Amino acid sequence: MDGISQVSGQNVSSATQVFALKKSLQAEGQSVLSLVQGASDAGTQISQAASNPAHLGQSVDVRA
Repeated sequence: MDGISQVSGQNVSSATQVFALKKSLQAEGQSVLSLVQGASDAGTQISQAASNPAHLGQSVDVRA
């Protein structure tokens, strides 16, 4: 009986570890998704904020 309870305990422990691993991977995936969405939102805001007048950057005056 002692051997059976040890095997059963190991199966429960393995199942718990697998469950914890799946949950951590799911949480990591959600955080990566939110980071990517935030980066794309920030890129959109930067491109909208950086709309300079048309004459800027057309010529460069350099003197040595």
